[in-house]
Amino acid sequence: MENEKIMKHLDNALEKQVPDVWDELNHKIDQLEDNSITIRKKKSSFSRRILLTAAACLIAASSLTFSPVRAAIQNVYDKIFSSEHIDDSGLKSALTDGMGQEINQVYYDKDHDITVHFNSILMDDKETKLLVTYESKKTNLKNYYLDLFEGYTSMNLVVDNKVKKLKNIGWGSRYYDEKANKVAEALSFESISAFQGDEVHLKLKDLTIHGKNEASRVDTVWPLDFKLSKEAVGSRETFEMSKEFTFRNEIYQVKRVEFSPLETRVVVTGTDIKPHIENGVAYDVFSKLQLQLLNARKIDKEKGYTVDYNKSGVFLNSAGKMANPIFSKAEADGPRDQYVLYFAPVKDRQNIVLQVGNLKINLR
Repeated sequence: MENEKIMKHLDNALEKQVPDVWDELNHKIDQLEDNSITIRKKKSSFSRRILLTAAACLIAASSLTFSPVRAAIQNVYDKIFSSEHIDDSGLKSALTDGMGQEINQVYYDKDHDITVHFNSILMDDKETKLLVTYESKKTNLKNYYLDLFEGYTSMNLVVDNKVKKLKNIGWGSRYYDEKANKVAEALSFESISAFQGDEVHLKLKDLTIHGKNEASRVDTVWPLDFKLSKEAVGSRETFEMSKEFTFRNEIYQVKRVEFSPLETRVVVTGTDIKPHIENGVAYDVFSKLQLQLLNARKIDKEKGYTVDYNKSGVFLNSAGKMANPIFSKAEADGPRDQYVLYFAPVKDRQNIVLQVGNLKINLR
């Protein structure tokens, strides 16, 4: 099949249904065996699926020979993560704008029969997004998670043989396709942009199984080595300010607004943004502002956390266009004397209005 037809077929399949694209991806890789790169067929205990994964590796390594095909495959993965099944509007916006570095590495976890595809990586100076898909022929992955937020999973950076656990930024996004027994996860953790131009060594440690009553650990390590390029890193623009408003008898002050390709951050302090002290122990409690933000959060089985525009909430308006809250970061850790509101990236950074209930606060 010609390269143009392959790309068109993949694109059309994705427009219809994301799970179908995963099936088509394996099928198209299979067809490449008849092209100028031949997959050597050996007797092996590995399944046919692993051979197809190896073909994907060869495609990734052969950018000169198969650049149109590789671009088509990369486009498929990008569309999976920019589909309605991923509930991070910032990530979807960045992918639509073409941000990110292709990785296209495959790792086979033999002990658990899981084939892992490290798709791409993108970041700014405060957050890294690693896009991962994994599948299995034998292991049911329905309750398997790469849970950096409250699970057993951790992302680790290896520098000079020293391992550093990277902090999570919210809980990321996940989609499970039951028909194909495949998972797509957008992992969110602290930025590694300082290593731009360097070889980066990451270790994704342990899977988390979320059962009905409790979580359990799956011991494993998924390694990833690559050179971090400038294509993966976006810049941040920050504006300091002091905008005061009162909401439900609490006084809040917007201290800073930050813009990046992945997000818009509005940093707020307030009279009820502080830990609750009980018996000498500090506990984090939701402020009225945070509760107002979460009031418009809606949970959808297929789409994750979405916005209920019929409810009062906290929204950001940029030149008349609404920037959706990024609810996956709504409970991200940070200084206890401030709260960060996360919204989708905006194009117009001059005409910004924060809407809290019926209040409208001009930020720029």
